[in-house]
Amino acid sequence: MPTESDYKDQLLQLIQLQHMDSQIYDLLTTSETFPVKIQEMDALHECNRTALNKAEDDLKKLQVFKNQRETDMQAKEDLIKKHQSQLFQIKNNKEYSALQAEIHGVKADISLIEEDIINLFDKIDAAKKAVDAEKKAFEDEKKKFDAEKALIMDEEKKINDELQAVQAKRVEVSGSIDKTLLGQYERILRSRGRTALAVVVDDERCGECRMLLRPQIINEAKLKRALVLCENCSRMLYTEQ
Repeated sequence: MPTESDYKDQLLQLIQLQHMDSQIYDLLTTSETFPVKIQEMDALHECNRTALNKAEDDLKKLQVFKNQRETDMQAKEDLIKKHQSQLFQIKNNKEYSALQAEIHGVKADISLIEEDIINLFDKIDAAKKAVDAEKKAFEDEKKKFDAEKALIMDEEKKINDELQAVQAKRVEVSGSIDKTLLGQYERILRSRGRTALAVVVDDERCGECRMLLRPQIINEAKLKRALVLCENCSRMLYTEQ
């Protein structure tokens, strides 16, 4: 531990160190938000991709169904041709009439299939427009996301560069502080998070936990001759006088 005559100078360096540690804490806290922001943006972008995929799937289903109906119609047309060729081989009026009726029924089926196909063409056109709209929306959002992500990554780099600079300066400052005093400071910092020192405010309270301090503790902090701890939060106390 430093002597009484050295403690005041050591305290000033600890205050300087705490200023840097507070910066480091804040920079690290900010830095941790960038991956979360990017993850949230990627998730939203995937939602837009899902909408595009659904529109494309709907279009494919309609096209497959149209192909099936066209195959059904071709089969019906082939059946009519077959029945029409059979008509010339039938000599019984009853069988002839029955086959004619069957041909008529198949033609009716073909009419219904043709209506289905016409409706499917309309639905396919609408589905294609929906795909084009979703694709444009997806591409527009992608450009927007890419631009926003670039800004976030640029800001992240600035924060990390600043963080490295402060950390390098911290190494320099901490090297001139008494090892025992520094060790105690860092233990408190790990326990309390952003600050290990607390200034006495209103001449009676700890500036961090706001605990009312005993007069003896306040007087010792004002003397700056030895380490004084807050009896509530265990931070190192100091005064600005």
